[in-house]
Parts: sequence; structure tokens; C-alpha cells
Amino acid sequence: MKQTLKHLACSTLLVAIAACSSQEVKEQDQEAVTGPAELRSFESKLDVDVVWRERIGNGSGRKNIRLIPAIDSENVYAADYSGTLYAFDLEDGDQLWSTDFVEPITSGVVVAGDDLFIATEDGALHSVTKEGELQWSQPLSSESIAPVVVDSEQVYVRTVDGHLTALSRESGQQNWTYEAALPVLTVHGTGAPILVNELVASGFANGKLIAVDRELGIPRWDVRLAIPEGRSELERLVDLDGTPLLDNDVIYGTAYHGKLAALAANGKPTWDAEVSSYFGPAIGLGNVYVVTDEDHVQAYDQLNGASVWSSDELDGRYLGAPVVYNNALATTDFEGYLHLMSQVDGSIIGRIALRPKPLHITYPNQPEMNNWRPLRGKDFGIRSRLVPTSQGLLAYTNAGELILLTTESTDN
Repeated sequence: MKQTLKHLACSTLLVAIAACSSQEVKEQDQEAVTGPAELRSFESKLDVDVVWRERIGNGSGRKNIRLIPAIDSENVYAADYSGTLYAFDLEDGDQLWSTDFVEPITSGVVVAGDDLFIATEDGALHSVTKEGELQWSQPLSSESIAPVVVDSEQVYVRTVDGHLTALSRESGQQNWTYEAALPVLTVHGTGAPILVNELVASGFANGKLIAVDRELGIPRWDVRLAIPEGRSELERLVDLDGTPLLDNDVIYGTAYHGKLAALAANGKPTWDAEVSSYFGPAIGLGNVYVVTDEDHVQAYDQLNGASVWSSDELDGRYLGAPVVYNNALATTDFEGYLHLMSQVDGSIIGRIALRPKPLHITYPNQPEMNNWRPLRGKDFGIRSRLVPTSQGLLAYTNAGELILLTTESTDN
């Protein structure tokens, strides 16, 4: 009921539109009011090349969902919002098969052993073989827009109504469900749960990271990463929309209007830093990297949380989640750029513009991004998190292109 009321409020009240928007309305405001933030010049140290690119539908457009592709050793599995699931050869991008669903697909694909899992807009979870054959479908308490997490026996799924549910991996039968109380307004988004020993942990819109017993569905510990403060519901938003990260039995999580925290597997805090973010962190070279809600990229010491560096070079670009790839830190923006940053000091070391090839037009003496004909209502950004693979870095654009990229030092 709260979810229904939230969508109703978003369609009728300006303040609620702002509260429910997250990255979606930020991007619309960016183009309608301020225009794109100018890119700053940089010294290129990495060349970025496209290995292959495939169109897989019209993409998610301005809908605030992130259809993250999944990979195994040989293949890529990706979903289009229109309701089609695809498999491609990772090395050359050749399409292997596709399977159509009646409803739009709202969650990124997850591959676990011989099984694939996706969720659809009607609030159902589907299990599919690696050959594209449907194994089972199970209704959920509401829509899911986050990838599931899977162990040998169960599938754990977060839904937008505040439920964390465990289903039988073999049959889809519901084993248990845990419900967290939701505030009146939330940011429209959920992070994926993670497995922590015998627990499954997930962030919720009440500002808490909660760990639940995998077998019984009973909460074992919870830690608050954000405290609702302010006079308005908008000011009191404290969602944990980013997926937590587990590294060497330490959990790293972020919250909107909250903090970045490092927790032991038993939930005991190790350190924290005041950071507001829509996304989960990334880890590399002993640092924890965060993209803040102000589009700053910040690095913290993994052991004690001390600030290592902070970069505002991409301020105003409405960035995506950070990802470590080789020796670089990668992120994307609302205009279709992929940026590569140094993990040492946060400087920009590489960049490429990714836009649909059919729209390419070359204008002499114009900036690179002006060489694409604007199309009314078309979203050329990249909202889905980048996926590092053995063959390169995988990007899925809002316009529906799946692109594999490689990097090479300019010194070679």
C-alpha cells in the first residue's frame, strides 16, 4: 500500500516527485534547467577501444532501473526492459539466443551455476536455464528492481515494498520473508542483498543495514547508517540504495544522507565517514571508493577510513556507481561518457563517449559529444553499473546498447 501511495504522490505532488526521483529526476533537471556540466580537459594515459557492441532493444530510457548484465566464463546475459532476455558470446558479441517475457524486465540478470534469475514488472521472479528455457516463476510481494543473490539452496530477493524474501532455488517456493518498516517517502531504488557467512544482509529505506538468518529469516543484527533529520520528509530520506560490499569478512555500506561504514561480519562497526551516496562502494589498492550524491569521487583508507583523496573533476555529470577495472577506477555519466580515474590520486586518465552508432553524424570543428544528432526523449546516459570481465569492461547504456571495451596504456 505504501508503494502505491508513493507512486500516486510522485504523479501529483512536486515535493514527492523530488523525493522519489533519485538519479532519474536529477538527470531530467540537469538537461531542462542547467544543461550539461562541461567536461574538463585531462592528460590521457589510457586509450579506450570498443571490442564489440550490440543493440538489445530500446533500453530502460529514463526509468530509474539498472539492468546490470551478468557473465560466466564464456557468455554475457543481459535483459531489455521491454521483456527480452539475451545471451551473447563474451569474446565476439554474437547473439546465442533470446527469450521473451510478457512483462517488462526490471532487475539485472544474475547467473548462478546453470541457472539465470530475473524479475519482471508484475512482481514476479523467474528462473531460466542457460539455454533460455523457463524453469519456474514465482509471484513476489511487489516489484523487484535489484539483482538477487543465490546460494546452493535459496534465492534471496529484495522488493521495493521493504521485503527480503527467500525462495527455494529448485522450485521457487517461498521459504520465509522479512519485512522492514518503510518511511512515508523513499528514493526509488534498492540495492542487492549480499551473503555474509550464514546470514544474508541488505540495506533498507529506514537507514539500516540488516542481517537475517538464511535458514530461519530471523534478523540477527542491524546497524543504522543514516539518521532521519530535518523538518520535511524530503530532508529525512535515508535510503540504503547501494549494494553493500563484502571484502575479507568486512562489510562496506553507504547510505543517502548518511555515511560510509565498515562493519565486521557480526555487525560491529569498525569505522565510518560522513558520506551521502546512492551507490555501493568499490575497493582497490587498499582504498574504498565512493561516488557521492554531489558527484564527487572520494577514496578512503580501507583499514581506518581516513580520507585519501577527493575529486570534483566530474562535478555535475550525474555519475553512476564506481567500479575497479585493472588499475583504474571507472564510472559513467548521464551523457554517455565512460570515465577512467587513477586509483592513486583520482585524476582522469581515460575517457570515451558511448552513443548509438546509427545516430552518429560528424560535424567539423565541434566537440566530440556534438557529433550525435539529438533525439527528443532519448536518454544516452549509462545508469547500469559497469561489469569487469576477462575480456574487457562491459557497459549497458540507457539507450539499449551492450558494449565491451578494453583499455591500453598510451605509453605502449
